[in-house]
Amino acid sequence: MKRNRFGINLDEGIPLSSDQDFELLHVPCFNDIYGQLIEWTARGKKPLLLGGQIGSGKSTLIRYVFNNSIRKPDVEIHFDKDSLNKDVGDFWGITLAEFIRAALMHHIELSFSKLPEELGGYRAEDWNSLLNGICPAEFSSEVFKVKKELREKIVAMREYIGKTTIEIGMRLQEQLKRLLFIFASGVDKFNQGSAAFLEMEEVLVALASFKTLYEVNVIHLFPKPGTVFSSMERLFIPAAQQETVTDILVKRLGVYAQPVRPQLETLAQWSGGNPRQAVRLLSHFETARKKRKRKFGESLAIAISETASDFFAYSPKPSQELILVTKKTAKMETSLLYLPGDRDTAVRALYGNWILIKKLGQPGTFEVVVNPLVKGAFGMEINPEEPEFKMLSEYSGYNGISGYGLDFNVLDHKTGKEKSGDQIHGEDFAPRIEHPFHTNLTEVFEILSGALMTKDRPDRVIIAFRDPSVLEAARAYLFAKANSYEYQRYRHIAIKGGKGTQPLLELEKFLSEDTDIFSIEFSGKWEIEHLEPLDRQRDRFINLQMIWWIPYQDLKDYLPRWIQLRQLFEIFVLEDALLGSISAAEVETDLSFFNDLVENEQSSEANVVNNLKIVLEYLKKNRAVGDEKTE
Repeated sequence: MKRNRFGINLDEGIPLSSDQDFELLHVPCFNDIYGQLIEWTARGKKPLLLGGQIGSGKSTLIRYVFNNSIRKPDVEIHFDKDSLNKDVGDFWGITLAEFIRAALMHHIELSFSKLPEELGGYRAEDWNSLLNGICPAEFSSEVFKVKKELREKIVAMREYIGKTTIEIGMRLQEQLKRLLFIFASGVDKFNQGSAAFLEMEEVLVALASFKTLYEVNVIHLFPKPGTVFSSMERLFIPAAQQETVTDILVKRLGVYAQPVRPQLETLAQWSGGNPRQAVRLLSHFETARKKRKRKFGESLAIAISETASDFFAYSPKPSQELILVTKKTAKMETSLLYLPGDRDTAVRALYGNWILIKKLGQPGTFEVVVNPLVKGAFGMEINPEEPEFKMLSEYSGYNGISGYGLDFNVLDHKTGKEKSGDQIHGEDFAPRIEHPFHTNLTEVFEILSGALMTKDRPDRVIIAFRDPSVLEAARAYLFAKANSYEYQRYRHIAIKGGKGTQPLLELEKFLSEDTDIFSIEFSGKWEIEHLEPLDRQRDRFINLQMIWWIPYQDLKDYLPRWIQLRQLFEIFVLEDALLGSISAAEVETDLSFFNDLVENEQSSEANVVNNLKIVLEYLKKNRAVGDEKTE
């Protein structure tokens, strides 16, 4: 992603990776952990688990360590990329491909095996062709077919594949004359109780034969005795300090930060110490403040509501009892992760960031805090000493509520009734945990304009709709507006789900196409077996600009399956009344302007004109229908 050297740099809180990212935006958050990880990369001998919650900064820390360590990984395996519908054949295929890649780079003698011939029918010594077959650099229908066939053969030959992979690793280690350093990325996307994690386990066990760094979620740091991770060393990334989170937000606003530093401190308080949550809050805050011209209090309220909607709308909640006990004690027992009656709700609370871990306490305990964004969803009181109180004071001022403070009842001048601070939190913000925001199309575009107007910032959004008849006009409007500023190629596809369909294969083919914006309509009812693999592919979508169109009723079923994925997407619910936000006269004015600018059919202006014509036709048709009904 291209960064602004002196100005504002906003995104969904994606991991920093490039030299420019670290130069402009990096804030040291975990110096002790950084030092231990640097030491392990240089002198460690055993496998290591590095774990933290979603958005805690694991990937950024790992990349920062690799940038500054004298020892880089010899093999990098990304389990959350490459293939959408993962099974044991995919996991072994991804691993084998990276071992072959490293062996070829170091000119390792591989004549001990005839795997290219046995697996792919290539010449026995043609490891390059086998690598390209398993993990192709370019994509086509034929290439996809070959890859799929190879992965199926790998399943049948998995024991032999495993032994061959380990042998390649041993030969690499022998030639390098040191321990082979492997980075196993993306394990954190797999809940340890899921079927996919069980499919992955034998690969994870094999990698433990080497010096492997596993990127995991915090729930993987506390496995049952005798399981794959139970005997490994581990490092834990906790929630960041409020001052550190504020510094992250200051870096994001660049030269514009100092005048609004008090507001940034308030946003940091609402982050709960989670860097990604903080950056998402800032992104929504800046959109409300600048594009919607809102005052501070209202902008802050919108940022909190929209972030809560993005991360938690329709998510299955942990139990009320767990949240209330956690709020009272500020602790959680690790034994809750193992008890059959409590495991689901405790794991759900930590994996879904309903509860955030501040640090590891006494053996067998965490020091925790309930995520500030979700407190209202559980009927929890907001005390004047808590950070949320400051935001409520600002919000009450904006809404004309008497300003004595929110620890007792105050007068709401809109209704003439008294309203407590708890009511403000519960009535105005908590509902975003239950339902996402509703908005019209022009509002959606105003929010998306920072991404859709430029290729420099790839963003991803989910737009839910109730009325399928508006879709073509809605897409045309967004694409027309996007191309008003810079020509961007877009492709749209409707991918049907349901029993007997293979939507993930269609999606994988579609995403290999060369375009700037991928527009995807989720038609039919997608099955759980197709939804859950998408969740584990979050990082694969980071560099793609995508709009997903999903029926509103289906979205309520899909979002609970996308705990990881929704961290990367903003979510909007499109109002049914497209006519309420766009007039035919406005579109005709735009058409007249851009018609005069068209030089050829491949130009940005021609693209705008074609899409505006679709919008105008829709508006006129529906206006005529409306007039007939009126008569």
